[in-house]
Amino acid sequence: MSDAPTPAPSGGETKATIVELVKVLNRLDRTDLARRATAAAARLDRPGTVVCVVGEFKQGKSSLVNALLGQHVCPVDDDLATSAITLIRYGDEPAAVVRAVGDDGQAAATRVTVDELGDWVSETGNPGNAKRVERVDVTANSALLKQGLVIVDTPGMGGLGAGHAAATLGFLPFADGLILVSDASAELSAAELDFLRKARELCPTVVFAQSKADLYPEAGRIRDLNLGHLSRAGLDLPVVLTSSAIRNEALARRDRDLNQRSGIPDLVQLLSDRIVGPAKADAEARSRGDAAGIAAMVRTGLEAEKLALGDSDAARRATQGFEAAKARLDHLRGPGARWSTVVSDRVADLSNSVNFELRGSMRTISRNMDEIIETLQSGEAWDDMARDLQSDVADEVAAAFMKLETGRLAIRDEVVALLGEEDLGSAHLLGSGAGEFELESLWPDRELDASATRGRKKALDTGITGIRGAQSGVMMFGMLGQFLPKAAGALLATNPVLLGIGAVFGGMSLADDHKRKVAGRRQTARGQVRQFLDDVQFEVGNQIGGLIRDIQRDLRDEFSERLGELQRTYTESAKRAQEDAQRSQAEKGERTKEIDSLVAVLTKAERALAGPGGATPTAGAAR
Repeated sequence: MSDAPTPAPSGGETKATIVELVKVLNRLDRTDLARRATAAAARLDRPGTVVCVVGEFKQGKSSLVNALLGQHVCPVDDDLATSAITLIRYGDEPAAVVRAVGDDGQAAATRVTVDELGDWVSETGNPGNAKRVERVDVTANSALLKQGLVIVDTPGMGGLGAGHAAATLGFLPFADGLILVSDASAELSAAELDFLRKARELCPTVVFAQSKADLYPEAGRIRDLNLGHLSRAGLDLPVVLTSSAIRNEALARRDRDLNQRSGIPDLVQLLSDRIVGPAKADAEARSRGDAAGIAAMVRTGLEAEKLALGDSDAARRATQGFEAAKARLDHLRGPGARWSTVVSDRVADLSNSVNFELRGSMRTISRNMDEIIETLQSGEAWDDMARDLQSDVADEVAAAFMKLETGRLAIRDEVVALLGEEDLGSAHLLGSGAGEFELESLWPDRELDASATRGRKKALDTGITGIRGAQSGVMMFGMLGQFLPKAAGALLATNPVLLGIGAVFGGMSLADDHKRKVAGRRQTARGQVRQFLDDVQFEVGNQIGGLIRDIQRDLRDEFSERLGELQRTYTESAKRAQEDAQRSQAEKGERTKEIDSLVAVLTKAERALAGPGGATPTAGAAR
């Protein structure tokens, strides 16, 4: 029995074209380019898309994840509740790695078996996340995950107002999809609807899974009521009735009809159509652009060599052009190159801007909290304020990470444009009549044009689309996992300011207490808020510093590698031009035929990789 979704376009033709390109590159002994083309082909199979599964406590989230995977991965029991984020991706063999903060404050990774996960990610084995688990990475051999899907099982959110909810909303701009799980025992609560409203603004795909449909005879009526609630809230979301128990029984019996009744195949199809399919299309566009740039660069060098074979003057001009380009590339790869200085300057500006805005936002939050504290009349009001504090802080932390990534893309685009002005790929360097390629084609993953996101959700309008899915959805989760999951488990959930500090007010009405005691309690509250915000700034500031270093290093390495590839192309072309000058007429004829054969393959590859109208696809072509 199989409930595999209807497959999205597989990119099979693109992959076959890249395979042929790799053969040519190996024939030319361009193993550096062959490795990059091979990586572009591999990207087609598993783009890497992140889907978060969220919901209140005991709604059946982990059971639903297991049902989707068709195997037992997440701990499930009547007495268990998820207490730490679990990230599940494809692997040939089941395995798990726990990432937790030790007594020394440093994060460490511990390998455990999948059977031991309950000791780390459940409230029974790890109450209140006392073991300070940031997240758990699990691999499972699942057909669903093999498509490139990464599922994130999040801790229960207790009224959708606790720290985990704030952290989840903070992460959603970087996720590709969200499944909200709420069981069929009751209609959606006001808190759940509010959460969905916020999530819909931040995440491109949101699905509502109404779980435990087998336990409640009125599940269909509850679904209809929920559809009405969603409609009145302006939320056009797909709603799927699901039953993990029926799914498990169907798998055990290999009963197709029973499996369909579980609702899981419908949910799988939604994920495939709305998340995995678009991610694969995006991955294909990126791979096509990368491979097309490689083919054009190699073809240009071969065409210049062919011109030199039949004309001594052309050979001289080509050799001079190659030597001039090599000298220019030597400078561009050095520390004094203008693009390198631009990277350093812009990254420094980005660091200053992000840190300044984060400090400013924390000060604003602190002032707002001070004003609210002056109006507090009860412990319950304090709890409401604490939830607002969590959400505001998580929003600002997410905004800081978003600014880092969008800033990185802007710096990259500026350097691409700057190098494009060098005109290193133009025909005049390679001899009159030689083929030409655009230097910008070496960096095909350009940021989306603003018009491409017009009319879509708020998060997409910010340009964050460009960092989702095939490019870096999983990478962003790994990066944010260094803070946001810890925020949920440590700062946002276990910091004293968020542990029901209504106790500070003794659960009494402040109007009935002495003014001096009231003033003291409010001062204590202000101190706790400031301590919390200081902790956040310290943790996030540390992460920003590390990420800034990574951004600068990655940009430097990327452009240095591409320029090195181009330099090697010119070096080898110049060498062959010199060798060709020593060939006999017959040997020149044989070499011309060989070049024609290679150019024909490369030209065919470029045409196959081109988008509509012959344009090479860009990163945003599939969006």
